[in-house]
Amino acid sequence: MPWFRSFIQLAKQSPPQWQRKPAALLGRSPPSLNQLLRHFSTADIQTNYPGLRPTKGDEKPRLVVLGTGWAGCRLIKDIDTKMYDIVCISPRNHMVFTPLLASTCVGTLEFRSVAEPIGRIQPAISREPGSYFFLSNCLGVDFQNHQVHCQTVTEGVDTLEPWNFKVAYDKLVIASGAQASTFGINGAKEHATFLREVYHAQEIRRKLLLNLMLSDVPGMKCQAY
Repeated sequence: MPWFRSFIQLAKQSPPQWQRKPAALLGRSPPSLNQLLRHFSTADIQTNYPGLRPTKGDEKPRLVVLGTGWAGCRLIKDIDTKMYDIVCISPRNHMVFTPLLASTCVGTLEFRSVAEPIGRIQPAISREPGSYFFLSNCLGVDFQNHQVHCQTVTEGVDTLEPWNFKVAYDKLVIASGAQASTFGINGAKEHATFLREVYHAQEIRRKLLLNLMLSDVPGMKCQAY
């Protein structure tokens, strides 16, 4: 089986020897709460655009949740919708069971098996008049006026321009998670595929299948794509 022998040769190739950057993290004091919240500042954001108005006295208070990760979805699932209207803002309309993503890369599980729609986690978002899900990015938070400034996600849609809007809140939960860490390894960000989203697993699976097919091509050099 020539394709299998070629695949073994691909697997035996040693990866590039990345140089580690000195971490120099020991002894550094953790950031204060003000420093962390400064990331969400709206000082440089134009705020003259429409949005959801503040709630009135006879209405349920509005709980705004930023993010659809483990923490945000757990809160959305358990919150009492008789007490709060829920507004979820995230560039992802589903929760991903990240420990199972590796199984989707090799076909053990289907991609839809590791993703749960937000509307199924909390049905009130789909049926309650005061609850919403916005497929958007958070540009900043105006803590003084209790407003979240957002921009719609239009990646891959050339005909739509990003739309800015704001959402007033009574309670705010910031559960946006964190970015994948490269641990200071040179080239990791440019050449590695992180496994945090469904499309990451799809990309790994595509490259794996492509390498399998290319390994059987006569005269093809044994190098990973």
